[in-house]
Amino acid sequence: MEKGQGKFTGLPLMWWVKFSLTMCAIGFALMFTLPTFLGEPQSWPRETPAEGEALGRPVKWHHRVAETVLPSQRISLGLDLRGGLHLVLEVDVEKSVRDTIARAMNRARDLAEKDGIKSQSPIVDDTYATAVELEDAGKIDAFKKIVSEQTILIQFDKADGKKAMFVANPSTVSNYSAEILQQAINTIRNRIDQFGVAEPNIFRQGDRRVVVQMPGLQDPARAKQLIGNTAQLDFRLVSAELRPDQLENVILEARTALNIAKDDTKPETLQKISQWLRDKSKIGKNLTVMLDRKMVSEGGVSKLISATPHLVEATARLTGDMIESATENQDQGSLVPQYVVSLNFNPQGTKVFGELTKQAREPQNAPHQIAIILDENITSSPVVNEPILGGRAQITLGRSQDMEQQRKDAQDLALVLRAGALPASVKIIEERQVGPSEGEENIRAGVLSSTIAAVLVIFFMVLIYGTSGIVANIAMLINVALILAFLAAFGATLTLPGIAGIVLTMAVAVDGNVIINERIREEIRAGLTVKQAFYKGYNHSFETLVDAHVTSAVAGVVLLIYGNPAVKGFAVTLLAGIISTLFTSYYVTEVIGQWLIEKTRVRRFS
Repeated sequence: MEKGQGKFTGLPLMWWVKFSLTMCAIGFALMFTLPTFLGEPQSWPRETPAEGEALGRPVKWHHRVAETVLPSQRISLGLDLRGGLHLVLEVDVEKSVRDTIARAMNRARDLAEKDGIKSQSPIVDDTYATAVELEDAGKIDAFKKIVSEQTILIQFDKADGKKAMFVANPSTVSNYSAEILQQAINTIRNRIDQFGVAEPNIFRQGDRRVVVQMPGLQDPARAKQLIGNTAQLDFRLVSAELRPDQLENVILEARTALNIAKDDTKPETLQKISQWLRDKSKIGKNLTVMLDRKMVSEGGVSKLISATPHLVEATARLTGDMIESATENQDQGSLVPQYVVSLNFNPQGTKVFGELTKQAREPQNAPHQIAIILDENITSSPVVNEPILGGRAQITLGRSQDMEQQRKDAQDLALVLRAGALPASVKIIEERQVGPSEGEENIRAGVLSSTIAAVLVIFFMVLIYGTSGIVANIAMLINVALILAFLAAFGATLTLPGIAGIVLTMAVAVDGNVIINERIREEIRAGLTVKQAFYKGYNHSFETLVDAHVTSAVAGVVLLIYGNPAVKGFAVTLLAGIISTLFTSYYVTEVIGQWLIEKTRVRRFS
């Protein structure tokens, strides 16, 4: 080196461009990885500083730096690393389709009756085949036209005497079933977002199942209740067609005829009883039986203390999708302290509710009650003293000795009503809970395996390639930092398979340098100087590196699209690693190597 010449003078412009890109990459890596390592552990619940001190989790100086100076993005840990709840839900799509067809057929019956076409209640079986018996067989053509205007889920099949037979339309039923499942996923996601779980993972599994993963969940029992609560809310007029004692008698008659136990009060049982009563003309064709269940909560356990039957409209006119807002508060006008859920309707709901309360005040609708029904159970049936035109109502919850539990119940009901009702009932068929300690153990295992892999790779590269091996190891460490920065910056989740992807990427990263170093060795054996061999080795290796990484990227994309969550976690880190490896294996090592050759006069590089 000539006297007065600095270590970084005399280098070509392209080297400075690549050096600047390398420094920017290192800055990016530090900026997005440091918040994860300096900030509070993700296993800590959010709390005030005083609460953290009391629990032995004081806020340290580096926590404050991470919160105030560095970006807010952190590496999101998956369920297997952070702990949390894994649920597999089964959506009762078939029942939802049957109910939709039944509602459409009831609308068709009402419209047909206005045209003088009288019929029995429709019967919908498990295959969605529907049969309706008319009083006049000559009016089947007119009836099937009305049905076709109400629903496209079924189509006319044949006439059997006075019966009009309909069968499912396969394509429309399939599309509608997919819509139900997607709507269920959207509703569950809305509820979880309001519950405050960070980075939930929600996806479909097959035609009727939904998988929900909630990392870092603090209250699994409450989360399960919120997710599984169908929250189908509607308002219906209470009929005075039968006195309470008369209604009790006809229900008992139906139970005897259908051989149904007296204590069987399930919604589907009440539907069978209502169907029998309608067919026997014991109640009106547009009425159904529902129960007003009085529950009391003691020690977090709900107990049924009474179940009073009511005769209500069979079809709801005001439903939960017309609600604009729902909030929980204490009922100041009640003699006994209790929480209620206050509702505000949207413009359409306000109009319908006003018409409903007007109709409730008509003389023929005494006792002027409206039933508020949640998930096919009457929560209350207030008397309407005057039409309510302001678009407001409230739901009274069951009484509880535990006011805090009642407050939580009201809060949860308001939450699910705001998020929207599920289009179908859901059932938890698989549940797996990963504790925080198990997640920490997985992290330790992942860090240990990564460290061992890194040490072995570093040792091998230094042993075989000397100076160029050290350069490759520096690039590999920058590569790992870039992968973690990608995960944090773009909100990807790091899982245990993802750590495996990082370990694999470390090996792939040095593979690129092995290709370059072997090419340099070949050129030296061919008689070139170290400097000439270095430049020729890098110039002739780039295409080979790109070809190898493109094929890996294609495989990674396929895994990302079609894989399950564990495979996707691996694919995410693999793809991030491929991008960073192309940069570090070629450009970063070239920048360092070129500086060594030009400024230190290294005699042996590879």
